[in-house]
Amino acid sequence: MKKINLILLQLLFFIISAVASEKYYVSSSVGNDKNPGTEEAPLQTLKKISSIKLKAGDQVFFKRGDRFDGHFVVNGSGKKGKEIVISSYGDGALPIITGEVGKENGGDYQEAILIKNQSHIIIEYLEIHNERLTERENVRSQDAFGIYVLNNGVGSIENFTFRHLTFKKVYAPQPVLKEKGEKAFNGLEVAALRFFSTRNMNPSKMKNIKDVLMEECYFEDVQRLGVHIKHGGSKPELKDHPMNFNENFIFRNNEFHHTGGTCILPIRTNNVLIEKNLFNYPGDDSDPRMPHRGSAVWTWRCKNTVIQYNDCLHIRGYLDSHGVHIDHENLNTFIQYNYMEDCEGGFVEILGGNVNSVYRYNVSVNDGWRENPKWKTSNHTLWINYKIPNGEHYCENSYVYNNSVYVDQGFKTSIDMKGKKTYIFNNIFDYAKGEMGTKQTMIDSRGTTFFLSNNAYHGIVANRFTSKDLAPIFMSKVYDKKGNFMMSEDGNDLSNGIVKFGPKVVGAGKGVFAEVAEFPKVDFFGNPIDYPSGKVAVGAFDVQMKAAITIELNKLKTAEATAFVNKYGHAKITADTKSKAVKVEFSKEQKNMPVRVFDHTGKMIYRGSLIDASSLDIDVNLEHVKSIVYVMLGNGVDRFTNKITVSK
Repeated sequence: MKKINLILLQLLFFIISAVASEKYYVSSSVGNDKNPGTEEAPLQTLKKISSIKLKAGDQVFFKRGDRFDGHFVVNGSGKKGKEIVISSYGDGALPIITGEVGKENGGDYQEAILIKNQSHIIIEYLEIHNERLTERENVRSQDAFGIYVLNNGVGSIENFTFRHLTFKKVYAPQPVLKEKGEKAFNGLEVAALRFFSTRNMNPSKMKNIKDVLMEECYFEDVQRLGVHIKHGGSKPELKDHPMNFNENFIFRNNEFHHTGGTCILPIRTNNVLIEKNLFNYPGDDSDPRMPHRGSAVWTWRCKNTVIQYNDCLHIRGYLDSHGVHIDHENLNTFIQYNYMEDCEGGFVEILGGNVNSVYRYNVSVNDGWRENPKWKTSNHTLWINYKIPNGEHYCENSYVYNNSVYVDQGFKTSIDMKGKKTYIFNNIFDYAKGEMGTKQTMIDSRGTTFFLSNNAYHGIVANRFTSKDLAPIFMSKVYDKKGNFMMSEDGNDLSNGIVKFGPKVVGAGKGVFAEVAEFPKVDFFGNPIDYPSGKVAVGAFDVQMKAAITIELNKLKTAEATAFVNKYGHAKITADTKSKAVKVEFSKEQKNMPVRVFDHTGKMIYRGSLIDASSLDIDVNLEHVKSIVYVMLGNGVDRFTNKITVSK
């Protein structure tokens, strides 16, 4: 009996050992592939760690300060709650993983890290490069990826988290410049992070990628795309199958700097939330290999997309290059609560075949200054197009409402709208300088509804546009000497907008949209909106907000202030009228608390954050400011803004 028990114990130990999670350490500087892979005796190469079959719960750690050139293939899947974790260890700079091995080693790899037909994986605290300078056999010279998630198998691969990653220097060996045309541009599929499901051809072998979260990642100096999500679609008889879309993607609190194209490009993706990101210089051309054409985000044949609470700055490019644009044949796209400034192409861009496209509660500053000699009307305040690659497909149900557009530079823009059922209302078009729609104003509703009403106009705006407004609000001055909103020429103020709901967010309150409302409940600054009461202001933010020199949030008798204080502690905002500075103080230390300051027009004059601190001193740039600024704390549903009095 004792012998049997001993055998059973040994068998149990063997089973436990077989399923127990393992930790593997890898160091290019002090490792050796003959080592056991412990922290004291790490492995050395990407080839070695790629050869190890990983199990659910396993962890792989790369040594900080080391560089790994080669090809890391993630060999194994985790399980829900027992994900495979790939991270770093030690002190110093993040470990760098690249696909760069040079001609002598067969040429640079297509990607630095490959996840092929695997699921339940977390990747964090790494730096990824892939500047391909040499070609490799069977790899397209127009391809280069940092991390590549590929499904060319059967079924779904799912549950991926990418956090605290840095992506830099991702380039293909063959640059694609604008002179080579549209086909060459579309063929350049360089991306720091790429998701791709191959084409579905067999109803019993459908495939997609789902359930992805990317947060707190940093992108810089990427030839074209920061993130590319793509599904190959299907043969015609399978076109309505739900697995022809990748689904359930969240991109939150990431930074993108100097990408040669678009920062995030979803193609055939269902349920996408893109929020609280910084998009800085998409469409860049600081490197001659960059194609110089982007928007912060654009979508193509996607369903149910919400793009909100992002800062879209300095977008560049000879085509597209609006703050955020809606490319061809998307369904239910909501662009809301974004700040856009200095976007070369313009503000609104809705291309052919879209249904239920919504721009609401955004602030647009000095957007649409492009001069393209091959396309006279290439810069737009408002653009709704009807062309698709293979013909014409008119947009339906396009809504542009409660946005604030401000221009104080001397350029002229175009208004081109050719679509079905278009609704534009409650916007402020404030052209302190420059002209709106005087390059061209073209409106063609194809015999359907074109609803233009309750928009406020200041400066030179084309009469061909304003004359169609059912209840225009003309402003000789938008602001008084203190920066408060003025009455209109006929005595109306901006507090009386029109109530019109438009499409609702499909899936609001659940899944990736758990904190997204069906219809707006707050304005750009986080002030509550009461649509059912019929009291809605014109523009992106509340014109009735009162100003003060010092504001203590815990003393404000509003539900929004109480909720903010309960979550973050007491907060106090003070303006020093002598030093022209603003001080933000919390009762307890904050970590990465966003702080923004806007002038009276809505132009952002400060962007920063409290990092491991309880107070922040801000020197306010008063060059264009009257006597008030708006100080915004937090972001997303937690944002809270108040109006502070300063003086020149």
